[in-house]
Amino acid sequence: MDLVFAGQSATDEVIANLIDKASSYLGSNPDRLQESMRMLRLKLPKMRDTLIPAQSRESYSGLGVLLDESLWRLRDAVEELEDAVDEHAYHEKKTKEREVSDGDLGSSFSKMKQRVIKSLANGRTLERRLRKAIEALDMVIVDIAKRLPSDVRLTQEQLDQHRLQLYRRTVDFTQRYFMTAGFKDRVLGREKETDVIVRWLIDPLDDDDAETQVSPNNHHVSVMSIVGHGGVGKTTLAQLVYNDPRVRDHFDMVAWLCVTSSFDVGRIMREIVQCVTRSPCSSDSLENMQHILQDKINSTKAFLLVLDDVWEENLHEWEKLFSVLRGINTRIKILLTTRTQSVATLVESVTGCEDQHLRLHELEENGNLQIFCQLALADLNERSEDYAELQSIGAKIVKKLGGTPAAIKSAAYLLRVRSLESWRRFLHGMDNFGAAVPNIMDVLKISYYRLSAELQSCFRYCSLFPKNHPFRKEELVRAWIWSGLIFPQFGKKDGELYLAQLTANLFLDRFGGENEEPAYYVMNDTMHDFATYISQGECKRLTEAADLRNVKSSVRHISIAGINNFTVVDVKELLRLTKLRTVIIEDCGNVEEDVVYAMAEVVKNSKSLRLLECSLFKMCHLPDRLSSLMHLRHVKISML
Repeated sequence: MDLVFAGQSATDEVIANLIDKASSYLGSNPDRLQESMRMLRLKLPKMRDTLIPAQSRESYSGLGVLLDESLWRLRDAVEELEDAVDEHAYHEKKTKEREVSDGDLGSSFSKMKQRVIKSLANGRTLERRLRKAIEALDMVIVDIAKRLPSDVRLTQEQLDQHRLQLYRRTVDFTQRYFMTAGFKDRVLGREKETDVIVRWLIDPLDDDDAETQVSPNNHHVSVMSIVGHGGVGKTTLAQLVYNDPRVRDHFDMVAWLCVTSSFDVGRIMREIVQCVTRSPCSSDSLENMQHILQDKINSTKAFLLVLDDVWEENLHEWEKLFSVLRGINTRIKILLTTRTQSVATLVESVTGCEDQHLRLHELEENGNLQIFCQLALADLNERSEDYAELQSIGAKIVKKLGGTPAAIKSAAYLLRVRSLESWRRFLHGMDNFGAAVPNIMDVLKISYYRLSAELQSCFRYCSLFPKNHPFRKEELVRAWIWSGLIFPQFGKKDGELYLAQLTANLFLDRFGGENEEPAYYVMNDTMHDFATYISQGECKRLTEAADLRNVKSSVRHISIAGINNFTVVDVKELLRLTKLRTVIIEDCGNVEEDVVYAMAEVVKNSKSLRLLECSLFKMCHLPDRLSSLMHLRHVKISML
């Protein structure tokens, strides 16, 4: 497939492929659907011409809500078409299997009669569903075209130019990114902070700078906190330290946990055990988990634990955690990131240490401008006619962004390889954000809406996983395919291209890949928050029962962490999610049997389900419940 058309036109290619499949299944009865097929094929170019401006709408963001509503209706119609074709293929396959198994039983006339009756019945069902999908597609395309202002309706020449620019900008940058830049190269202006933390980790220090002063303590469990507001770069700094060769050489064992707002000591200990042992842990006993850790790390000289994005201010919970960790006879260093000084102060009181934190401030303006120019002007010669003016505009943009690295990087990529006039328009447009310092989400939206529809969908899907989850390329691409985000016909090659493009666009960060170490990808905290925000109504990660109140019925993909805290009534709330395509249930220890059965019923009733992963169904007869799921492409059950 031509890469130029791999982005925006994939939607109409998918529908065209579905039409071809439907035509082949109904070949014995073509006349009844001929007009329907012809109508749908005629609408594909119109759909493409409408969707490109609709899905790249940063210049008229005020229409966002109205367009999102129409695009959801379009998605419903396309998915109805896909389900209809899938189910017909399923019935055809089952019929052939039964014919083979029946052998010569029954007369030839009787078998032929049954096949004809079944074929006619399936054909009528598929025809009804196709007609319904066609009518829905027609209505939504007309609706979207009406909502778009006339000045953003593109001519065919403009459409082709738009796709070509998107291809050149994204693919060229992708290639340069992996050839010339790595994670470390893009972290600028944090050399001092990195050195302070690394020195503390490998050899406690006494620095003259009061802001970064850390003191050694007599406990074998010690903590340093990185404190700063959202988007300032706490997690990025922690990742840089975590992957520093000096740190890896010093510690025999390391573990990274994203804590977020739900601070459960049992869950944290279970995840530490799973990180260290690299195997599931079903125990709910802190004592048992302490023994497992003791056996595993007792022979090590030092253990590094990173607790990222901590909010907990309950003294009892912290005392309980440190009581367990102090029972392990190994030197443990903990690096903690948090937005609140009160968390750092509380941890210091529990550990008996003072001033053992590092306050992370926004970068100096010169450092921010250096980051911006490195990303936005990397391809431009400093002697270029426009370079000085671009740099001047860039300085004004950086100043308006208020020193937040995530927003600065997004704006820089957005303006990369753009004209001087585009930079001027962007600077002028920043005055419309409605705040002295633009909200990070506003800036990220601009960058996000310049992605193709397929990239947007794959990015949103990543919000199902916890913060700082390490994505392996093969696993993530397969999940996109199995969950229906990438059409199987386009497969692995497109998935890998999408992953490279998301990384080049700075929506994901790439780590490893050197010295035979496999590469993995991480979404930083700010991007994860944005993915969660932008995926409302499609993807939902549930960490507690209270989250169910905010789940919209349109949700297609869910992940559940902590289902052991759900009741049967909570689980049955999921029955209203009739469009589920992905269900991921993370390991959660012991779960009540009635909750397990309730979740199994949710799975059974998810007729559009494509992907199921869990370690929950140890007591249920899953085969009976999965047999009716005709669209299921991937099942992973870890029996505990």
